[in-house]
Amino acid sequence: MKAQYFKLTKQLHQSIAIRKDTRTAFHDHWHYHSELELVYILQGEGTRFVGDDISRFCSGDLVLMGVGLPHVWKSDDSYFENSSKKKVSAIILHFGPNFLGEGLWELPEVASVKKLIELAPRGISYHLPEGHPVKRQLRKMLDQTPFDRLSSLLSMLNELSKQEENTILSGISFADHYQKHHSKRIDKIYDYILTNFEKDIKLEELALLANMTPASLCRFFRQKTKKSVSEFINEVRIGFACKLLIEGKLSISEICFRCGYNNLSYFNRQFKRIIGLTPGSYQKEKSLFEEENHLK
Repeated sequence: MKAQYFKLTKQLHQSIAIRKDTRTAFHDHWHYHSELELVYILQGEGTRFVGDDISRFCSGDLVLMGVGLPHVWKSDDSYFENSSKKKVSAIILHFGPNFLGEGLWELPEVASVKKLIELAPRGISYHLPEGHPVKRQLRKMLDQTPFDRLSSLLSMLNELSKQEENTILSGISFADHYQKHHSKRIDKIYDYILTNFEKDIKLEELALLANMTPASLCRFFRQKTKKSVSEFINEVRIGFACKLLIEGKLSISEICFRCGYNNLSYFNRQFKRIIGLTPGSYQKEKSLFEEENHLK
């Protein structure tokens, strides 16, 4: 499965593309666009990869992603079972950074929106209740005229720029470095690791995929990403482990093997090195945090 740059098809004379996407499961390629993307999950749950962030997604999620930020949504395993009757659905909006002209962002009236656009390359997840004006507006935009969509989009971005209940997803270093140094070989390696991190990944497999020797691949990967192949694999696996710990459905030893590790001690060491806590402490801390927020 190859990672791709997706060139989006827009209707003639329109700077905004919006659609409702309904299917059996989300499992696209690791990809990026030259446009910004706003994703509103209407139905479905699973894991999303946005830059170097790995998080749980579910119905009601709203995420804004900037130009060049690689991402993929992957539905839970239950969606891929032969007997599954589940469906996923999302509203997906694409627009260029200068959808209203080059000089728009110099106007003082849109200063807050300009800051939002500048932050979007890291990815922003919004925690908005159903029935929020932004979500209602997205639904309406599906049936609006091109002119009305322009005004709706500007109004919606202004509303998002005021929202304090949000989470920045990707680290600055990942977004900046990836956009400056991405290559087709790195895309292939990223995509293969994100698809197969739950299995034992051999360096020889990645080298064959990149048409390189293992030694040259290691040098190339570090040059492009500023980290080793094993460091990246561990970060992906531990990020997924965090998601499973928060869900609380599996024991720590089960999570260890579910994430591609075959040694619990090694898993615990890698987890503490990357997260700064043991898996057990992380799970307790997150549980307390969620309980406090629920009580509020």
